[in-house]
Amino acid sequence: MNGNDEHKQETYKSMISISVEGMKTLVLLNGGAIIALLGFLGQVANRGQQAPKAFCPLGIFVAGLVFGCICFFTSYSTQFTLFNEATGNKEPRSHMAWFSATLIFAILSLASFAIGGFLSLGIFSGG
Repeated sequence: MNGNDEHKQETYKSMISISVEGMKTLVLLNGGAIIALLGFLGQVANRGQQAPKAFCPLGIFVAGLVFGCICFFTSYSTQFTLFNEATGNKEPRSHMAWFSATLIFAILSLASFAIGGFLSLGIFSGG
């Protein structure tokens, strides 16, 4: 194996590592937001009035958590399809279809966190 092949292999490994950490971050952000919002509701004096307001942001954070988890499954499918392509077992679908799905779910997860966060700020800051 020449130096260029080793560099490509190490770059590929680091890309996978960075992607996994990114997916973990998406799950952590949305899951942490759920816990923070529930913790906030547990501490407010007028929780009976505040709890119904939290339904929509909580739902958005849960959706973001689900999207983040789906990223792991589509990422696995991407890698499995790439493995099959590399070993000569052609799949009916290219790995790029799985990669695109992973990217879409990652964007949806991050968007859910942002929308849920801004919605929470608007609702609970009196805006």
